[in-house]
Amino acid sequence: MSAPATVADARLLKSCCADLWAHPGIRLLAGPALRPGGLDLTASALSRVDLPAGARVLDLGCGPGATLGHLRDRGFRAVGIDLSPGLALEAGAVAEAVVGDGERLPFADGAFGAVVMECVLSAVPDKEAAMGEVARSLGAGGTLILSDVVLEGALPAPLDSFAGWIACAAGARSVTGYLDLLEGAGLRVEGFESHDAELASLLAQVRRRIALVQGALRVGFVDPAAGGLPADLVELGQEMVGRAIDAVSSGTLGYALFVARRG
Repeated sequence: MSAPATVADARLLKSCCADLWAHPGIRLLAGPALRPGGLDLTASALSRVDLPAGARVLDLGCGPGATLGHLRDRGFRAVGIDLSPGLALEAGAVAEAVVGDGERLPFADGAFGAVVMECVLSAVPDKEAAMGEVARSLGAGGTLILSDVVLEGALPAPLDSFAGWIACAAGARSVTGYLDLLEGAGLRVEGFESHDAELASLLAQVRRRIALVQGALRVGFVDPAAGGLPADLVELGQEMVGRAIDAVSSGTLGYALFVARRG
C-alpha cells in the first residue's frame, strides 16, 4: 500500500501540473484548447444547457483562455481562474481571469450560473473540496459542465509512474467515481457522455507531432542542447503516448462529459 499523500505532496502535484500545462511544448502537441474534443466538445456541452444570455460563467482551470473566448462570444459573462500565473495572465487578455486554487475558490456563494471544468479535476488532489467549492459557487439551479479523463482500473506500467502529463491523469476516477463525487457535493447529474474517441484522436495527434520532432532531431533541424529536447526523452514520450493509446483501446483510459445541476 502506498503512503498517504502529504500536504507538501499535494502542493507539489498542483504546482507540477500547472507548470506542465503552461509549457509551450504542451500547446504545440495538444493544440490551444489543451484537451480532448477541444472547443467542439465545449460547444456541444453548452448546447445541452439552458443558460440565458449574460449569465455569469466560471471557467475553472481556464488555461490560456480558449474556452473563455468561446463563452464570451456566446454572450456570457465569462470569468476564468487558473493556478498558473502565466496562464491566468494570458487568459486575462480574453476575459476576466484570476490566479487561484480550485480547492479554495475566491468567489461568493452562488456567484455563477454555471461552472465549466474541462480536464482539470483529475489533477486536483482534494477532489471533494473542489466539488464542494463548485457547488458553493453555483447559484440555485446552476449547472456544472465537467469533462475529464476516466480511469477504469490501473494504468499499465510504466504509465503509472510517468512523470509527465499522464501522471496528472493518474488522479482520474472511474465513471462511478465521478458520479459519486458530484452527488456527494449535492449536485444532481443530468447527463453523461463517453468521449473516448476524442481522447484517442488527441493522443494520435500528439504521437504524430512527436514523430515530427523526432525527425527534426535526426536530420539536425533541432539542436537538442539548445532546445532542451534530448532524443531519449522524446523517444520516451513517444513510447508513453503509444501505451496511452493502447490503454484507451483496452477501455482502461477514457474521457467523459458530465452535466450536473445544483438543486
